[in-house]
Amino acid sequence: MQKPRWLVSLHLDIVIAFLIAIVSTTLALAAWRSNLVSSSAGDASRLGIINTIKKQAATNEDWRATYEEANYAENYAVYLAEVKALDASGDPTAAVQAANLRQYLLPNLQLTAAPLASDPVYQNPDGTYDLSKRFDDLEAAVPDLSDLNPQASFQLAGRYYAEQRWLTVAMVLLAVSLFWLALAEIGGKRQRLLTLLVGGGVYGLGLVLLAIVEVLFFILRGGVL
Repeated sequence: MQKPRWLVSLHLDIVIAFLIAIVSTTLALAAWRSNLVSSSAGDASRLGIINTIKKQAATNEDWRATYEEANYAENYAVYLAEVKALDASGDPTAAVQAANLRQYLLPNLQLTAAPLASDPVYQNPDGTYDLSKRFDDLEAAVPDLSDLNPQASFQLAGRYYAEQRWLTVAMVLLAVSLFWLALAEIGGKRQRLLTLLVGGGVYGLGLVLLAIVEVLFFILRGGVL
């Protein structure tokens, strides 16, 4: 027994309405996910900027401290050379002056110039100081700052932004699917079925793209949502 045309049409209307509800819900979830990804990208980008500023500020301070110590070390070296010259002069008065300088002035100068002027590891064979090594040691003295990696944050932000672009493409497909499903509510039976198949097919493509994008970027971010 053949079903009445109105009953077939009613069943088709129910299927179309159900698919429209499904696609609308998926589109809303995709938009929510896109906003979440955008927020995560912004957070990662801000963290990268903050870490860059922290790292640069620490670098500037370490170089300032290095050159300050170098200035003190230079003063110490000058007075040390003067004391040696006084000792070598053979003049008793000069020898007394050298002894006073060695006892009262040089220790204080060496203290302010430490460790450049006191630690042999920072002294080059030609009598100069290894400022690069002193800077590296100052950098390593603050492990929290040396562990900062702004580039990793910027890379993570870039992957979030890339995912958002692909999510936008998937959302466009879902919107096109919704358009075709809306068209399926009008016209003849054959035309409605054809339009329904097109809308369902586009929805399937959008859904597959969403799944691929989420899985791929989840792996690229090392398991970070």
